Amino acid sequence: MKQWILGHLKRLRGNQRGHVAVTFAIACVPVLAFLGAATDYSMANKIRTKLILALDEAVLAGVAVGKAALDSGANRDTAIAKAQDAATGYFVGNTSGLSATPNITFQVSGRTLSATGSATTAMKTYFMGLVGFPVMNLTVTSVSSATTQPYLNVYLLVDISSSMLLPATPDGITQMRNGTGCALACHETTDGKDSYSYALKKNVLLRYQVVNQGVQNLLNYLDSNSVYKNYVKVGLWAFDNQLTQMSSLTSNFASVASNFPAPGLAYDDAAAATPFDTLIDNFVSTVGSAGDGSTSANPQKMLIIATDGVNDPTRAWTSQTSLRSQVRVFNTAFCTTLKSRGVTVAIINTPYYPMTWDWGYNATLGQPGSLGGATRVDDIPIALKSCAGSNFLLASDVATIQNSFTALFSKASPVRLTN
Repeated sequence: MKQWILGHLKRLRGNQRGHVAVTFAIACVPVLAFLGAATDYSMANKIRTKLILALDEAVLAGVAVGKAALDSGANRDTAIAKAQDAATGYFVGNTSGLSATPNITFQVSGRTLSATGSATTAMKTYFMGLVGFPVMNLTVTSVSSATTQPYLNVYLLVDISSSMLLPATPDGITQMRNGTGCALACHETTDGKDSYSYALKKNVLLRYQVVNQGVQNLLNYLDSNSVYKNYVKVGLWAFDNQLTQMSSLTSNFASVASNFPAPGLAYDDAAAATPFDTLIDNFVSTVGSAGDGSTSANPQKMLIIATDGVNDPTRAWTSQTSLRSQVRVFNTAFCTTLKSRGVTVAIINTPYYPMTWDWGYNATLGQPGSLGGATRVDDIPIALKSCAGSNFLLASDVATIQNSFTALFSKASPVRLTN
């Protein structure tokens, strides 16, 4: 088009027919400017498209690099500096041939890393200059943000009551019944003559041991990635007739593993009990309210409970029949309290084995259920699932128990690994 217009201008300049040439020339100026503007704008649009793509990529690259730095434990200043370098490098690499000036800034607020960018360049016009616009200034903008990893405290609450001394396999239960007359590996004495000692001597795998292995698998999983080491702390508590803190919250996962609980000594009715309903209130106070995860002092919180779900206030029910109604699924009202405080609740239910040959079972947990289960044992998963919702896991075999802690953490944790 440019050559066509210039050709016509040359012919017009040679026209000597008086005012016709002058008039036509004057009339052509706005027409030519209008036609040429389309060419200038087309070129400007191509440059602007290149500029916005370069800026978008630069801003996205900077946010990605900054987030990765923060997730790996870098402080804010270091992460922002890395984001700035990455953004500048991407912009320069994608704007060859353009004299463009970028302005990209990054900031961290809470768990959000955000970026705001602009870029400008000046394009020399070919036709618009005829009417006083020799330069066209182009400016583009772009924004992006990413949410960084949250800090997370994980509270592990493990049931080590007498009922968790049930063998982990049907063969183990049969072996215990044949060897001791009782399915449970009851720990009642320290002289090596109780059924617990028998189970250890015969290498009978007990459920509490499998639960400990499940905790170990979770700790190994967390220890395998630096993101978890930077953002996750784990504490371990155990309960039987009392609540005991085994390990304080820490990112030193090996130290947690060195404090696994062992079953308590059930030497009398009180020691053999599992008064969960009276123990849980103090633990709920210990957990407290969850934060937004923006700092280690304001972490999000997650509770994982591994239990058979039985509340047993005292073994005196063996002689006091009025106490037998209290041997049932424990009260799950604590779940509502914790969840109202922003705490994620997850439960691993290692189901209580229905020992229908035992008079004590038939007099307590074998009685009709009140929550929709045929028996009180059947009520347990109903109540626990209502408590934890999608974070409930019924773990009835060794492999499922061993994988359960890691599976629930991966499902419910806000901390996410990315490639």
